[in-house]
Amino acid sequence: MTKLNPIGLDMEKSKKLAEKLNELLADYSIFYQNVRGYHWNIKGDKFFELHDKFQELYEDLFIKIDEVAERIRTLGHTPNHKFSIYQKEAKIKESSEVADGIQDM
Repeated sequence: MTKLNPIGLDMEKSKKLAEKLNELLADYSIFYQNVRGYHWNIKGDKFFELHDKFQELYEDLFIKIDEVAERIRTLGHTPNHKFSIYQKEAKIKESSEVADGIQDM
């Protein structure tokens, strides 16, 4: 007998989608933390403009992270929540860059 998730999809068939969403969750989570770091550490003449823009970006990412995690739960699977897993699975890597917002040409 086929086991169905809360929205009526086959649990086994939805597993692959949940795995892909967990990969996306890892990328979003690392990216979110990178953007928070840029927000905290930006310096220079463009500080106020970039500080506000980075805040706008990380607030939007926070919402997206929550939506992805909730979608995984809706599929009947468990969203990853450990940064050790995110670091292994994410294509995006942690950044320690601090900039003044001016790109060298």
